[in-house]
Amino acid sequence: MKKVFTFHGADHKCGCSMLSQCVAERIAQENSSLSVLLIHAEQSEGTGYSPHVRESMERIRPYLAERLLDISDIVQRSGYRDNLSIIAGTDRPGSSELFHPDMAEFFLGSMAQNFDIVVCDSGANMEHGLSLGALFASDSIYMVFEQKENAFKHYEWLLPLYGKLGLNISGFVINRFTANSAYTREYVKKRLGTTRDRLFTVRGSDFGILAEIDEKSLLCYKDPGFTKDIDMLARDIISQAAVPAAKKAANG
Repeated sequence: MKKVFTFHGADHKCGCSMLSQCVAERIAQENSSLSVLLIHAEQSEGTGYSPHVRESMERIRPYLAERLLDISDIVQRSGYRDNLSIIAGTDRPGSSELFHPDMAEFFLGSMAQNFDIVVCDSGANMEHGLSLGALFASDSIYMVFEQKENAFKHYEWLLPLYGKLGLNISGFVINRFTANSAYTREYVKKRLGTTRDRLFTVRGSDFGILAEIDEKSLLCYKDPGFTKDIDMLARDIISQAAVPAAKKAANG
């Protein structure tokens, strides 16, 4: 059974927060009978494109440390739109020392019992307890890159550690993909040692700056190319998830 799906940046500024939000939104839009939760498990609130989120890991932290969670209250407070819920991360400086990976792993396991699909944005800082705990708790991890050498070098540098931690990296995403880059699909596939069906590309959108100004996700601007690429990721997650047959049937 797979319920927890995490997007982790190979390096900083790879766009994990926007990508995670768009994928979670699309899954919720196209599968109205599924309950979907997006968690920003990182040293950032991650809510620049969803400013009215009411729940956060920072607020939950004191209760989580004592394993005294009111799950029903968290589920209610995290409700965002229709069948989509969102929990922000933490913007407290130095919060890495306040979150042990076990806390995040326990929390994600608890949330997975109350939602059909949990999508995590774990940022790019694996030293943070929230990020590392999210990676440990994940059934499937998508490593997110940009077409920049730093991202690939950083991933390759950490690859031995990923192996020792036993992380389940099942897919790779090239975010803000452009066809005229030297980092083509074929080059990236060979360099990462993956197959074509586990390499996803999400093209950039001309609405990026407007999305920041409007505090909305890129899906709101109905860019057909971008939406098509997000659909590919959303469908891949649905295909891996343990979705009850009745809920699949409800969506055709």
